[in-house]
Amino acid sequence: MDTKHGSLGKTIFWGSVTAVLYAGLFYYADFILHLAHTTPDACIVGGGADATYYHRVDAASCAARGGHPEAGTWWHVLPIILIAFAVSYVHGAFTGLFWDLMGLKPADKH
Repeated sequence: MDTKHGSLGKTIFWGSVTAVLYAGLFYYADFILHLAHTTPDACIVGGGADATYYHRVDAASCAARGGHPEAGTWWHVLPIILIAFAVSYVHGAFTGLFWDLMGLKPADKH
């Protein structure tokens, strides 16, 4: 029974961490999208959730659209990759523990 109790605690922990990560993704979605869109050079029209991003546009075309050019920054892709790895690891840990707790195990191949 101790093993079941220990698994329940770990499952709740990793489930909580997963929920916090997903909540953070939704809360900071505009910022994360901004990072993704400004990895290459971009023309940004509007702001926040209503921002529209154009790529491979010269300064005159950007100004004609009512936007402002922003130089691309190559390292903007790094936080996005780290977030993807973190969510993948944490969600995988939670899912594995959850199915173990439910009693579902892979079939033995003999």
